[in-house]
Amino acid sequence: MKYYEGMFILHNRDPRGEDEAEPDTPEVVVQKLIEKVGGTLGPSMLWANRKLAYPIHGNQTGTYVICYFSGESGTIDELNREVKLSDRCLRSMAIAVAALPKDDEMPEPLSEPASRSGRRFEGDTSAELGRDGEETRKIWELLDYKNPFVLRRMISAQGKLFSRVRSNLEAKSQRRLRTAVFRARNMALLPFVGR
Repeated sequence: MKYYEGMFILHNRDPRGEDEAEPDTPEVVVQKLIEKVGGTLGPSMLWANRKLAYPIHGNQTGTYVICYFSGESGTIDELNREVKLSDRCLRSMAIAVAALPKDDEMPEPLSEPASRSGRRFEGDTSAELGRDGEETRKIWELLDYKNPFVLRRMISAQGKLFSRVRSNLEAKSQRRLRTAVFRARNMALLPFVGR
């Protein structure tokens, strides 16, 4: 049995027909997809409802659902097939994880940072004192595809990743940054090119 973290993008159009009274919620749609392929659903949450970085099948906005589930090795191939056949799901991505998280370990819903100042991550325990007395963050701890606001600061205006000289990251963290940006672009959290 393997464990996975899945992110799903569902469209915001009203899917009701004449015979359907009330549409399923996004969490129920994802739960049905996972149960249909033989997976066991763990914790899930509605993560964000936001404008996509680029249109997907003519949709400008989407609802993001994050869920954790377990299944056999062929579950992901079957899930990808069901997502392609689904009329509500636009895109999905599943990443293998070591174990299912507890409810208090779930990621927080996506929200825009409060300010553009250097103190945007209040309560961050990974902060340390820099040369000039300002707090500097251990940026490699924030490199995750679910954190597009940090990733956006590591990309040039043309959409290229900063080099290691400019990002000031070691080689392992630079590879993590590359993977996180690739995943965020795949899930329409970041655009492929600059605007």
